[in-house]
Amino acid sequence: MSKIRKSAKNEQCTINLPGVCNYNSESVVWAHSNRGIDGKGMGKKANDEKGAYACYNCHATYDRQMKRPFNMSLEYVENTFTEAMERSKLLLKQKGLI
Repeated sequence: MSKIRKSAKNEQCTINLPGVCNYNSESVVWAHSNRGIDGKGMGKKANDEKGAYACYNCHATYDRQMKRPFNMSLEYVENTFTEAMERSKLLLKQKGLI
């Protein structure tokens, strides 16, 4: 497991989808981007730098393992993840991981 993935332990969720986020730092993991431009491929995760700290619920919603609330668009989830990646990148820099 990489240092970036390990750094998720007890972090705060940076995605915070309204009505989805469980705000439980014990459930936070490093969620990799699902975009090909970020290195995601068939059977291959995106590069570790391309991700965000995510609670179980936000991660599952982003990965489409949980249904989005009926009034939440896929575009909104994608845009929120992009913003979360930027916040997470700043945290990674503060921790000296990138």
